[in-house]
This record gives sequence, C-alpha cells and structure tokens, in this order.
Amino acid sequence: MFNFLFGNVKLYIALALMAVLSGYLYLRLDSTQSRLEKSQNDLALALEINKNNQEKIKELTQRHELELKALNESNNQKNQIKERIHYVKEYIYKSNENNLTKLFNNVIDRLWDDNTTSSEQNTNSKGENSKRAINPKPP
Repeated sequence: MFNFLFGNVKLYIALALMAVLSGYLYLRLDSTQSRLEKSQNDLALALEINKNNQEKIKELTQRHELELKALNESNNQKNQIKERIHYVKEYIYKSNENNLTKLFNNVIDRLWDDNTTSSEQNTNSKGENSKRAINPKPP
C-alpha cells in the first residue's frame, strides 16, 4: 500500500502544484475583479461629472447668448445716442450764435440746479469755479 502511495509521488507533486497554482490564480482573479469594480465605480463617477459639466455648459452658453443680446442692444442704444448727439451738433453748428448761447445757459441752469441740490447736502461744495456765466459773448 505504501508502494501505491509513494509510487505516484510525481502525481501528488503535480496535484499539489496544481492546487497552489489554482489558489494563486483565484487570488489573482479576485484582485483583478476588485480593480474592475473600482474602475467601474470611477467610470460611473466620471460619467456623472461629465453629465453635470454638460448641463453647466448649456446654462453658461444660454447665459452667454443673453449677455451678447444685451450687449448688442446696448450698442444699438449707444449708436442711437451718438446719432442724436451728431444731429444736435449739426443743428447747433447750422444755427446762429444766439441759439448756442441760449443752449449753453440752459445747460448751465440744469447743472446749477443739480449743484444746488447737492450743495444742500454738502455746503462746502461751492467754490469760485461754480459761479454761473451770464450770456457770454464771443469776441
């Protein structure tokens, strides 16, 4: 009977090596599976972050478009004001000197009223330069 057990020593060694190799491959498979699960979790997290970023990009794109529309509108209003200023300048240039003086005095009156309103808040705001010019005549 010992001959039967010892006669197959090579077989037992081969079986032991196969068992060790099977154990090693099982542990290797287990670690590979855990890395796969970790990678899948990381991938799911990255996809979720990517989706959130795409939504933010859409929101920022819409906001950018609205800001561009507002900027375009303000530029249009600025151009309209420039046209009006140009019209007023042409009108003043074409009109006689008396109208220019009247216009100047009207502007000074408005500034004087604004200055008087602000001087009620601060009485030290008036100086020598704030005196009103009365009908300045060109030389």
